[in-house]
Amino acid sequence: MNIKKLGKLIMCIAVALPLAVPAEENRLAGIFPEWIKTVALVAPASPGTSREKVDAAISLLKKAGVKVKVMPNAREGEPAGYTSIPAEKRVADLERAWLDPEVDLILCIRGGVGTIDIVEKLDWAKLRTRPDLPVLGFSDITVLHMAMLKERAGHPYASASLLALPDVDEASLKSIQAVLHGRAPEPVVLTPLRGGEASGVALAGHLRLLETVSRTRFRPETRGKVIFIESPDLAPVEAEKALTSLRRSGFFDSCAAVVFGRLSGCGEREEAVMRDFAEEMKCPVYMGFPYSHTSRNQMIDLFGKVMIDAAGRLRR
Repeated sequence: MNIKKLGKLIMCIAVALPLAVPAEENRLAGIFPEWIKTVALVAPASPGTSREKVDAAISLLKKAGVKVKVMPNAREGEPAGYTSIPAEKRVADLERAWLDPEVDLILCIRGGVGTIDIVEKLDWAKLRTRPDLPVLGFSDITVLHMAMLKERAGHPYASASLLALPDVDEASLKSIQAVLHGRAPEPVVLTPLRGGEASGVALAGHLRLLETVSRTRFRPETRGKVIFIESPDLAPVEAEKALTSLRRSGFFDSCAAVVFGRLSGCGEREEAVMRDFAEEMKCPVYMGFPYSHTSRNQMIDLFGKVMIDAAGRLRR
């Protein structure tokens, strides 16, 4: 067979065979339960880093079989410092998504800065009419989640944002799928800093934002909670100050346990910062949970029960 005929044969075979979809193109398949049919995208804090990345992430969502509603000001708008758009427009977007009866889940495009500017402006009386609406995000969305808990509106999940979803690892994706389907994710073995058994409802957030919100009326109830903490951007001295500030304010006084994700800004001092903190605590303190601004970012249900056994095995 000459080269010309071989080329035609290869072309015919290529046309006849169905195109394979790369694994990455459909990595969110099955992640949403059947009752989640429409996902609304909002930007309570900062905008997407680029329209192309936002569009690519939206494409992944659609391949997962859900309808996507992008709120009017979520992608771009009038610049307002590091935030996406003025607070009033971000409030309007979030309330529009929340009160839309077709929307089954709200997914924040990203964190960033600025959520603190909108929580006082939200109409919480209206938002309380949907006490079970899932709202997913992390980092700066910590502020929104704490306000939701205080106002008893919606169902907060500390989870990868829209722009983080394409990059999370398989274990993190499986945890999201399990939690949204009402199943228990795989247990996680933690490293003890101050060992002991513990159980309680989860509370999770960015260290700096937990400190910020603790000085507002949205300070969460921590009694009996298992508190998960992560931070991507604090130097060791800043992390120590934030932890000390929270501890002295009584934030940890009645909690069941503290579980550290990653304090990635601390570099080699990361573990030392956590160990120094554990020495000042009376409750169990652990590190090593995959909760971070990296690909290892497992979902935490802020209504969900957490149990840690004597071996440091965490179950949700």
